[in-house]
Amino acid sequence: MDDRAELIARIESAESDFRRYVIRQGATDFFSVDLTMQQLRALFVLGASGALSAHELAETLGIGPTTLTGIVDRLQARGLVHRLPDGQDRRVRRIVLTEAGRDLLRNLHEIKREHQRRLLGRLDLDVLAGLARAVEAMARICAEEADSLLEGSDSAKDAESSVLKGGSGGIRLKP
Repeated sequence: MDDRAELIARIESAESDFRRYVIRQGATDFFSVDLTMQQLRALFVLGASGALSAHELAETLGIGPTTLTGIVDRLQARGLVHRLPDGQDRRVRRIVLTEAGRDLLRNLHEIKREHQRRLLGRLDLDVLAGLARAVEAMARICAEEADSLLEGSDSAKDAESSVLKGGSGGIRLKP
């Protein structure tokens, strides 16, 4: 194994260990929201994408319309989403987060940030500076890949959908 491959393998292993730790430590707070993973996924997609039609949301999540209807019905019953008429097409209803839905996502992100800050605060300053450079470099690479997706698609929406569904090296939301 060459040096690059060995370093990548070490990073992947450490990242996996880190994720397992974070999940164990944050599971109590995170899962106290009493939502299914499908419901959480829908909220995260809506938080990132804004108002989506049922078709767009189902496609992004990789589920059928009937399954999505049940998910959205339960989220709406809890006051986390609304269905609003589309301004362009009266047949279409847009699904949007309510203030309570946005608050829930903010709280979940804050839980993650608190755990991360606590762990990062324990690192030596030199290690922390190196990690900051590495994460900034990864962010630049992600931005470059996102830009190349935009150049190759008809619209930003197509690129965003492609990334959310796992296209062109993007992430895939798993059930």
